[in-house]
Amino acid sequence: MAFWNDKIVEPKRQFRWLLSVDGIPYYTIKKVNRPSYEVAEAEHKFINHTFYFPGRVTYNTVSFDIVDTASPDAAETLKQILFAGGYALPKDENVATQTITKHGGVTALGRVTIELLGGGGKQGSTAGGGIVSPENDEGAILEYWTLHNAWIKKIEFSELDYEGDDLSTITVELRYDYAELNNTNVSPNHGAFDATGARTPDLPYGVGFGDPVTRQD
Repeated sequence: MAFWNDKIVEPKRQFRWLLSVDGIPYYTIKKVNRPSYEVAEAEHKFINHTFYFPGRVTYNTVSFDIVDTASPDAAETLKQILFAGGYALPKDENVATQTITKHGGVTALGRVTIELLGGGGKQGSTAGGGIVSPENDEGAILEYWTLHNAWIKKIEFSELDYEGDDLSTITVELRYDYAELNNTNVSPNHGAFDATGARTPDLPYGVGFGDPVTRQD
């Protein structure tokens, strides 16, 4: 049965998510990209042929946009995170040699997680005064990422324009060592992780020589 005909199958939705960063209210965050990774390759040429071998795994940066609120002041919050990481304005010779350290940058930013929510929203939510039914995935986290050793790489403020009506925003780019998906040993921030057996894929490691290949379509 196709998933659109089965009410039990619930696809993940782009708008059901929460990004948690210390000091930044999650409701001011407009957009974020999930972690992505690349596998480097090495090639070997033999006469008229080229063969490829997998190399190191590299995680790409994560960027998110926030509304530049006045209270609390989003720009000031990000400045304080930068300063807490070890940066100081070179106003005199005593601080001109001070630099950002990885320990300072990671500690100043704090824990960073991205959570994809089920249909029930945050855990214990009873929006509208009603009772959330168990069938509505109350408090379920369908997917969550933990960014390990994340620190701010780039802060970019949106342009100002007399002809524009849009909200002023700030784009923040994060660098991190690696991202961990669905670690059951780490509790999500806004609900309970749905770690039912149906989530675990059953993928065999390769196919034996001479064994028939099973179609996957």
